[in-house]
This record gives sequence, C-alpha cells and structure tokens, in this order.
Amino acid sequence: MEQPAETADARTRILQAALEVFASKGYAQASTREICQRAGANVAGIHYYFGDKASLYKELMQIPEHMVRPPEILDETDTSLEAGLQAWYSHVMTFVLETYGGSHMRLLFLREQVDPSGLLDVDRVGIIGLYHEQLVRFLKRHLGIEETDSALNQLAITLVGMAMMFYVERAAIRQLTPGLMESEADLEAVVERMVCHAIAAVEAERKQRE
Repeated sequence: MEQPAETADARTRILQAALEVFASKGYAQASTREICQRAGANVAGIHYYFGDKASLYKELMQIPEHMVRPPEILDETDTSLEAGLQAWYSHVMTFVLETYGGSHMRLLFLREQVDPSGLLDVDRVGIIGLYHEQLVRFLKRHLGIEETDSALNQLAITLVGMAMMFYVERAAIRQLTPGLMESEADLEAVVERMVCHAIAAVEAERKQRE
C-alpha cells in the first residue's frame, strides 16, 4: 500500500534533516526537536514515522549498506593483480559520485568510524577492516606471502588511502583540481591511474622482499 504523498514527503524531509543534523553534531548531540524543526515537521514526527531517535539513525544508516560488500573477485584465486585492483578501486570510487546527501553522508560515515554510536548491526569501523583484510589476503597471494606482517599491512593501508582521499576530501580536490572528478568518465580515468600507481607500489614491496 502506497503512502499518501504528504506522508511520504514529511518522512523524506525528516530523513534529510536528520542526515544534516547527525552529520554536523553526531548522534549523541543531535536533538530530535532540531531535526523536526529543520524538516518543517511536527515534533512528534520522528515517533510517528520511525519510533524513536535510535530507529531514525538506523534507518538513515541503511542507505550506504552496500559499502559492507567488497568486490568478491578479489577472493577468487585466479584473479590477476591488475584485474583485482581495477575491481577494487572501481567499487570504492563509485561512492565518490553518489548524490544522496553529498558531503553530509560522507561526514556521517566518518563520524560513525571515529565515534561509534553503538546502534548499528554492522560496525562502520569494521567496514574499513573488511576492505583491509580483503586487500591483505589478495596481496599475500600475489606476493607469495603466508604470514601477514607490518609491511604488508602498511602496503594495504597505502592502497586504501589513495581512494579514501577522494572520498573524504571531495570538495577540496574539486577546488584544487577542477574537472578531475566531475563525471563517471573522469572517475574511470582516475581509477586507471590509481591501478597503475597501486601496481607500482606492490612491485616495489615485492622487490623489498627479495
């Protein structure tokens, strides 16, 4: 059964307002009254549509849920170094151009990492761990390493860092280098260069271990 247009609109406005308030203040400091005022909704709107503040937050954080699913191709034993890195960076960089919530969603994601609310079934700090562990497994196969050591962890962190800069500092990057990441075609070119840089880093690590 479809919701009346007015009801659906109010619910959407509360979600958008909540995104802005949670992103700017964090979960603990966010006020449900401020959220409703910003949304132009009745102060009972959160209770009516979501139940409570915690349920509203959980609803909001379902939006980037696909982030917890790294590309499975990296876990396939016959995936080449280039193909794996291409798939990994392509997957991660798709988040950069997402329009929902823009910088607010990225800020909220980062807030959940550094100051977890404790409300989520999937720990957003754990998301970084998922990507890191997958990369480490992938790199171990291509470097012929059986045990994970600090140098390998550093390499994986370096490879992740190349993409995270684009995700976290999108506004700054656009100011510094206009046109670098305005469209999907731009992003594809960025990914291609990232893959080349990543392969060079992996090969440098390989030489260090000879």
